[in-house]
Amino acid sequence: MMGVEGSTEFTSPPVHHHRVLLISAGASHSVALLSGNVVCSWGRGEDGQLGHGDAEDRLSPTQLSRLDGHQIASVTCGADHTTAYSDLTSEVYSWGWGDFGRLGHGNSSDLFIPQPIKALHSLKIRQIACGDSHCLAVTMDGEVQSWGRNQNGQLGLGTMEDALVPHKIQAFQVVYVV
Repeated sequence: MMGVEGSTEFTSPPVHHHRVLLISAGASHSVALLSGNVVCSWGRGEDGQLGHGDAEDRLSPTQLSRLDGHQIASVTCGADHTTAYSDLTSEVYSWGWGDFGRLGHGNSSDLFIPQPIKALHSLKIRQIACGDSHCLAVTMDGEVQSWGRNQNGQLGLGTMEDALVPHKIQAFQVVYVV
């Protein structure tokens, strides 16, 4: 490992043999899904949002080997957190800064490696969207789950209380989201 202005340069398997399929950007980090179900991340890592198990910055795309073999279908960044969805296991993984419950694990703890969100286990997910401090997931059945910070009612739950775990938005119960 070699230090570079407060960041650490890590040796990673080359990602240049893979085609970029999806990309997402947070406040100071980025994540990409590559062909072959390879996930890589780079940028600021202070809050664990890169998912490599440490708080180090990465100056170039670095393979997130902890998700190898999980058949990741989507990746999405919030400001300082990240989510990924696995078609294989029907799991939504999250990691990074945990304030306000934005990771959906029932607490406000930071996570430095991807962890499945238990409340979303086995749900087939169509799309995940992340804001600064909250997330929403649309299921294949058209349900919408939301969690995280809710100071302006952005979770759509009819309150302004933060949600530490995903909750179904009741307003969409009679509407099929396509």
